Amino acid sequence: MRKSLAVIVCVTALAAPSVAPAQGAGWSYAYTAGVATATERDDNGRVTATLTCRPPTGDIVVTDYTLGRAGRRASQAAVRIGAMSVNVPASVNGRGRQAALVINLPQRPPILAAVQPADRLSVTVNNQTHTFREGGPAKMREVAYGCWGS
Repeated sequence: MRKSLAVIVCVTALAAPSVAPAQGAGWSYAYTAGVATATERDDNGRVTATLTCRPPTGDIVVTDYTLGRAGRRASQAAVRIGAMSVNVPASVNGRGRQAALVINLPQRPPILAAVQPADRLSVTVNNQTHTFREGGPAKMREVAYGCWGS
């Protein structure tokens, strides 16, 4: 009886789903199922923004979870990298705390050509700005090349 109980405990422990530690602040990148995605997390491990691109359209979608409320009733947002900025259509998806500002950058946006190593990526809507963590432009370029290179 003790031996079978020990086997059941071992099998149950192995079958239990593992809990992954929370991701730290900063950027991560993944290319999964044909979609290139960079994810920005805050100091608490919460996702604050994503940059995604899916072939064949090649549009880069910027999703900002910090500007969802500010973006209500907005139809445009400014995306800035360093000194270069473009005004593009934007919309809000979701409600309340789940609201996210969604921006579709056209394929091969010209602002990527101006990226310098020290530049910062930011999004402004209705006079509120979210400046992404260091490395944002590099991650946007990585997402673009992951998408366009496929």
